[in-house]
Amino acid sequence: MKDNNEPPPPLPGHDALAPRSRTRGDPAPEDRPLRILLACNYDPANAATVCDHINAFPRYSRHEVHVLSKVGEIFEGLDLANFDAVVVHYSLALALETYVGPRSRRALAAFPGAKAVFIQDEYRFVNATLAALQACGVDLVFTCLGPAEAARVYGPLRTEQVLTGYVPHPLLDYPPIPLAARRTMVGYRGRTYPAWHGEQGREKIRIGKLFKRDARRFGLTTDIAWSERSRLYGRDWLDFIRNCQAVLAVESGASVFDFDGAVAARTESFAALVERPHPIPGLGRKASYETLRDRFFAGREDEIDIAQISPRVFEAIALRTLVIAYPGRYSGVIQPWRHYLPLDKDHGNMAQVAAVLREVEQVAEIITNAYAEVALNPANGYAAMIDRFDALVADLAAERPAASLDRCVGPAFRKAFPVSLVSNPHALRRPGLLRRMASRLLRPLRAWRRLRRLLR
Repeated sequence: MKDNNEPPPPLPGHDALAPRSRTRGDPAPEDRPLRILLACNYDPANAATVCDHINAFPRYSRHEVHVLSKVGEIFEGLDLANFDAVVVHYSLALALETYVGPRSRRALAAFPGAKAVFIQDEYRFVNATLAALQACGVDLVFTCLGPAEAARVYGPLRTEQVLTGYVPHPLLDYPPIPLAARRTMVGYRGRTYPAWHGEQGREKIRIGKLFKRDARRFGLTTDIAWSERSRLYGRDWLDFIRNCQAVLAVESGASVFDFDGAVAARTESFAALVERPHPIPGLGRKASYETLRDRFFAGREDEIDIAQISPRVFEAIALRTLVIAYPGRYSGVIQPWRHYLPLDKDHGNMAQVAAVLREVEQVAEIITNAYAEVALNPANGYAAMIDRFDALVADLAAERPAASLDRCVGPAFRKAFPVSLVSNPHALRRPGLLRRMASRLLRPLRAWRRLRRLLR
């Protein structure tokens, strides 16, 4: 349950920690906090769940976590010897040089301290990721895979299983809107994934399409969409969930692990080449999923199980909205009929689901169970994840050289690598279209001004 109903600790700024008095070269006491550099791509205008994950490190860690938000040559102008450990967040794909450049990879490889990487969507760029992990000498990989599956993918590398996301504590403070006052009965926002993601990728669209089709027969109001322009972020996404009596959900992940990238390259190339566009929507022709599957990834689905509970499920439960989901394991966190309303994958029990939605007290009971037993369970919170992270990184750092300098937390570091952490990214309003366009136009100008200041 929630700890004495106390709010989570305040989120410190990445520069809020004062430098220690230990002089250069002095041995570090065993019980002192480690100095950890967390390299990430912190973008509050994008999915709030990514910011939730990053926020958890400075908020809950017992160590000194310094957030570096940068893409490309992320370590340029930075002496990694100032840190006991370096962690690369999943918002930076280590496999891609556009996220972590070659000089930064060499700097990470030369770093003698503890090195850890968080990885998500790890069914992509598998071989490239493995090569980068080996080249950089990474000690620990935080993965979405269970131990047996992780051993198949990462071999002898040390791994630790984590979820893609946890309960965002700021959402627990929002009072529930009465079910009768909510504008929509069932809502959903999906995304069309490439065919090579397999059946697990298709489910994320199928559940929305079939439910929207069948809802008319049962008189259910819906707000269901799956185009990119219909996606919601920040406060818009939060308001959407709170004003739905129920939201749809499936397990996260994909069915196909593409180790060398060939499956994606062949499938997407063939699909693009045989497509027959037409100016009238609906008259164009595309290769069917079955055609692409049989040609390029027949027998490759479900070789490695990566299915997990989605952060969306935690968000809905925290905001006291009913979850309607395809049956699955959901990382052992939620149970059908107690924490969510199960919807058969063929939608054969749609009449039963519609009947339950009209039983306000039954819906309220499932929501209440989920909130009390899932959202308020400390094991499902970010603090529990960070406790494990702290212990594992401390074990690694104990065998490595301590940080050699203390000046890294001073004004020069803060000026060179500014970042402003948002305590509750779910409360942000996304900038309007004109403001986003203006920001893109002004970005090169701001970069030029920074360059001129550096040259001076």
